[in-house]
Amino acid sequence: MANAPMNLKIDQAATFKALVFLSCEPKYKFGSTTDVETTKDGRTKWSIELLGAAYDGFGGTNNSVIKVGMASTSNPAEGVQPFSPVELGGFEVGVMERTKSTEGGGEKVVGVTVWYRASELKMAGQAAPAPAPASSSATSASTAKAAA
Repeated sequence: MANAPMNLKIDQAATFKALVFLSCEPKYKFGSTTDVETTKDGRTKWSIELLGAAYDGFGGTNNSVIKVGMASTSNPAEGVQPFSPVELGGFEVGVMERTKSTEGGGEKVVGVTVWYRASELKMAGQAAPAPAPASSSATSASTAKAAA
């Protein structure tokens, strides 16, 4: 039996020298070019492409394009221009085994799937949004954060 997916929080400052915004598009349902994917609570799922300059452990950087998933009621990159330096809130990486059924009815690990997700996109150096008042419910706070 395969292990459960593993989600790890990313310390952006220690992992990346910089993240640069490239694009943001809604995720579409498989095989569709018009029906967008949504979360259980109705928020649109977005795919954000970034250029990440990750520290390589030898004093240099390794640059690669990464796709980060985010759920939001509106475009999380509204007003962010391409090639702008950005920061992500709630940035994490997920790892899940890919398996294949064996003849004996078991499963064999044949690789892994890695994904990135975040709860917030903001311009680099921009202050974090103000915390929600203590009297608001958790649902209101998470909705306000996702809409930001």
